[in-house]
Amino acid sequence: MPAPPAPPVFAPPAPGGWGAGRPYDPAAARPAVLRGLTGDWRPAFTVLIAPTAVLFLAALIAAVPDGYTFFYLFEAPSFGKRFGAALTLALAALGAPFELGFSGGGRYSDGGGEAIVRAVPMTVTALWLGALWLGLRAEARRRQARTGEQPTRRQAAGEALRTALAAAAVTLLIGLVAGASWRPRAARGGFDAGDYYGEAGGVTYTAGSGWLQAACWAALLAGLAAFTVHGTDALRWAAWRNRAVRGWAVAALAAGRALAMTTGLAALVGFLLILVQGADGQTGAALAVLPNVALLLLGLGSGATLKATSDASGPRADWEGDGSDNGFSFFDLHHESADWRWTGLLALVGAALLGWTAYRRRLDAADRLRLAVVYAAALSLLMPIAGAVLSTSSAATYLGRRQELGHEYAVGLVFPTLLLANVVWAAIGALAVPPLLAAAGNRPVAGPPGAPQRLPHQGAPSPAGVPWEAGAGPEPAAPPGVGEVIGSHEEPPSFPGGGVPAARPPGEDDPVDPSVWRKQQ
Repeated sequence: MPAPPAPPVFAPPAPGGWGAGRPYDPAAARPAVLRGLTGDWRPAFTVLIAPTAVLFLAALIAAVPDGYTFFYLFEAPSFGKRFGAALTLALAALGAPFELGFSGGGRYSDGGGEAIVRAVPMTVTALWLGALWLGLRAEARRRQARTGEQPTRRQAAGEALRTALAAAAVTLLIGLVAGASWRPRAARGGFDAGDYYGEAGGVTYTAGSGWLQAACWAALLAGLAAFTVHGTDALRWAAWRNRAVRGWAVAALAAGRALAMTTGLAALVGFLLILVQGADGQTGAALAVLPNVALLLLGLGSGATLKATSDASGPRADWEGDGSDNGFSFFDLHHESADWRWTGLLALVGAALLGWTAYRRRLDAADRLRLAVVYAAALSLLMPIAGAVLSTSSAATYLGRRQELGHEYAVGLVFPTLLLANVVWAAIGALAVPPLLAAAGNRPVAGPPGAPQRLPHQGAPSPAGVPWEAGAGPEPAAPPGVGEVIGSHEEPPSFPGGGVPAARPPGEDDPVDPSVWRKQQ
């Protein structure tokens, strides 16, 4: 009998042609944005539980007191209305303007108006970011324990996109349910509001917020935080392989720590001043804006101009005057007390902390210049947010005549002056202080340019095949990530075959060497 035919042999596709021999992956043809939307959304919403609780807690603290009376004539609004209005105030921490409107009138007049407050309670913002950061770190630990792998840049970008959209959706929902509408009722012993205002029945007040702006800012902040946490090892790997990237990363870390210490010290000083000079009932409200006060004091001590302006508009503006423009600086106090010059100590301390950070990390001249740029840019972005703007507008018809009036009040630092002051003090702290500390300590600021230095090390066992310099002592533990790199002038360890691993095919992420993984603490 003839032998049965042999089964067909399916050989793998030969290299070359489409995909260079790689199997066809339908997901690879989709845009990166769509691939990021098809992942697991549960972690994105889970990490937002704590930040959302921060907003509700802040609103609850503001709504609990029930002593909101108006000239002892009207009853306080109910807790539900107070909480709804306070929740719109909490959204101001994410950049939403607080909007308070009124409408109605009486027997002889009718009209309405609104007041828009643009002020960011940065304490609530910091707590929101801190809660989000802790949630992201916890989720990163769970993912690492579950999969044993660290996300690539693409995966980190997908997590960041989902977290940003989830934050926008949650903030949008809060903005839609927040707000309140209140019609005053006469308190006991007071007069009847309806009799006073006539047939119109009084004035109705409404509270709301610019929730769309809050949703956009929440998405931006949440996306950046998520990418930083989930992509920390990919970012550390990129910084490890590229000297310029490593220099900017080290500068950003050093500037962030110095800025946090300086702002914290200025906030403590501001709180003590409020305790000593503030009136009753202002201390609690001041806690919500302590970073704002700290940045204003730091800017004033650095030499920037602190200005308060008032402006009127409309046909009746002449009755209100042409507005006012009052400002003073460290160098020209005008009629203010000379005690304001004590704020100069904050600028000196900030420069000293920045210089000590650069000296302790032994940054070379290029890295210290990067440090000054990052520090000045960060302060120049934060200080304008510390100010506040109040805009009011009203229109009324009285005895058949239409009358309109608008006001705008603003307080804050003048941007050109704060930019110049931050650049000067950042240059003093990052460029001038480290050589002085080095001369006092009798050691160089940084290693000789071009001379490789050993990097500090910590972590798990060193990956196999990673050679280390001869005569440098026992083999170290894992190579450091960017958090442990001292400066961009230092050389990372070599890898098998010399240099860095070969680049991946186009469209794929470079592998993240396990030796630079950092366990999420």
